[in-house]
Amino acid sequence: MDTKQQKKATALAVILALYSVFTVLQNLYEMKTLGTANFAVGGGGIVFSWATFLIMDICTEIYGKKKTMQVYTFAGILNLFTVLVSQILVILPGTYPEQNEAFRLIFSNGPRTAVASFAAFWCGNFVNMWIMLLMKKADNAKGKFAAFMLLFLRAVLSTIFGQFVDNALFATLAFAPIGLSAFEMRWIDIFTSSVVGVFNETIIETCMVPFITIPVINKLKKSFE
Repeated sequence: MDTKQQKKATALAVILALYSVFTVLQNLYEMKTLGTANFAVGGGGIVFSWATFLIMDICTEIYGKKKTMQVYTFAGILNLFTVLVSQILVILPGTYPEQNEAFRLIFSNGPRTAVASFAAFWCGNFVNMWIMLLMKKADNAKGKFAAFMLLFLRAVLSTIFGQFVDNALFATLAFAPIGLSAFEMRWIDIFTSSVVGVFNETIIETCMVPFITIPVINKLKKSFE
């Protein structure tokens, strides 16, 4: 393996590690719904969800479709494993009854959340990646400023559509009011949390793209030359 290949492999390993950590944290925190009794702003996963799409944009731009799909599929499986382990811990006896009950209550939606998070996560990231690649293929920018603006545009647009698919599908599968768990939501809350979540996440990532996404992409491309 030459120096260029080593650098690309090392960078991909870092991307995979960061992406996997943020993915697991995002879905663990999603168990807490933010807002009030009358209005749901979104799940607690919003703290990290923008970061997962930002990293995915970088991975797509640098490594293309095959590697990107491998990264988010691996992260999705890791998250699924984490949720399934939590269900084993719910079943195992514990020392403190109050702690056991609190843990059981928090993860009572576990199997349903596991299926919902994997399906929504995979579909949302696929949409994000597909839009990035489609817009990149059509990119015929001339000059640094035009290239910067088109990269900025495809990073933001891919996040909007990818996040909406992720949020809406996850909320529907995990929290639809069909009587399967204690953490179900009204349909209006599912809709508002999906829309508000996409708005908040897109605003955050839009602010990050010029300072993190594009500089990192440019630095990686330059280091691989």
